[in-house]
Amino acid sequence: MAKALSDLRSSTRVYLDEIIAADWSVAQVDEGINYIYHEVVTAIIEVYEDYYVGTPAEFDSEEDKQEYGEDEGFPTDFFKVRRVEINYDTSNSNSSPSKALPITSDDVKRDLGNTTIGITTKRNPGYYLHGHGSHIKLGFIPIPDETGTDAIKLWYVYFPVDLSATTDEPDIPYPDRYCRLIPLGAAADLLRKGQQEEAAAARYRLEFEAGLEKMKQQLEDRKADDIKSVTDVVGLDLDFSGGY
Repeated sequence: MAKALSDLRSSTRVYLDEIIAADWSVAQVDEGINYIYHEVVTAIIEVYEDYYVGTPAEFDSEEDKQEYGEDEGFPTDFFKVRRVEINYDTSNSNSSPSKALPITSDDVKRDLGNTTIGITTKRNPGYYLHGHGSHIKLGFIPIPDETGTDAIKLWYVYFPVDLSATTDEPDIPYPDRYCRLIPLGAAADLLRKGQQEEAAAARYRLEFEAGLEKMKQQLEDRKADDIKSVTDVVGLDLDFSGGY
């Protein structure tokens, strides 16, 4: 089924009853489409955020460097953390990465005074985030005491970018089914902004919201609810032989 931006434009204009541009320019239609596209993405993340967990980002640690941003390899499409790992000793073939746990700013202030980095603290690292956009930083306690290639690994939920080229397609699950929601919602917003067809805009919006809720329920039903997992609280490594 056709679902590129060019097709979404055509479908939106059908709802607007304006096959040839008159009241709404291409730029205005695209703006409406992208606004609703990101609303659909946000709804998907609410119930099925794993869909937007891509290849983990890997970047180097640096000796005595506590925080890492885009200049060091932090992803530019970052939305939400899923998991952080760090290996403090990549030169040692027997060293493995440890899962870092989230810490607060108070933890950072407390632990910065501890200059001793031993085996125990390396096996129980903490991470924190601050800033936003291009200014976001990922920090670690304890601070790495050596440089390591690909020592940091970040699993994260990414955000899709705007549709801009005519061949761009929405990054959503089952697009052949759920793409139809985008022009419906876009037309509702455009009609409301133009104050031309308030009744039609309200009707389209209700239909869009109903479709959004049905999509969320269908995506929620895809998740297995009988998966059993084990939380390691002893070192947060992969060796469970140490008991409880």
